Amino acid sequence: MLKVKKKRKLVISFVLLISSIQTMGQDLNSNSCISNNSELGDSAYWANSSIELFSQKKYEDAIKLVDVCFNQWAPAAVELQKTLHKQNIKQPPFGAVTRKEKEKIHQNYLINDVSIALWVKAVSLEALGEIEYSKKIYSYCIFLTHGRAWDPQGWFWKPSDDCIKRGRKLI
Repeated sequence: MLKVKKKRKLVISFVLLISSIQTMGQDLNSNSCISNNSELGDSAYWANSSIELFSQKKYEDAIKLVDVCFNQWAPAAVELQKTLHKQNIKQPPFGAVTRKEKEKIHQNYLINDVSIALWVKAVSLEALGEIEYSKKIYSYCIFLTHGRAWDPQGWFWKPSDDCIKRGRKLI
């Protein structure tokens, strides 16, 4: 029962986050959420663009980009994650996976994209010294347990697990 209450509180907190995020960037708009690559969907474009900004150490820009598109995809990702939890659907594998497993992981693209975007925001906030806010975002990232991120070296990793590790270091 206690576990259910904690999950319910986390979902409520997540919904509050979704409703409270305001677009912070003057130069970013809804066009920043639309892919200009025919082989890359809009939410993947958003997540990949935020990772790119993060890797360039453009932390404030990465945060702004996550925020400008977050409300577009997060509500559906949260609902999907809640359904997967409720139905006790096994979490997808991580690390090196078969082609069939990779295809199945990609079917949860929305959870994957939102979880990596939250990871980018949390790590960027931490890099900027916004520790309390980064802890809060890490906690939202932890909820998306079915999210996976593709590493160009050829394997999947779990943003939620990394958020747990990073968040614990800040407590």
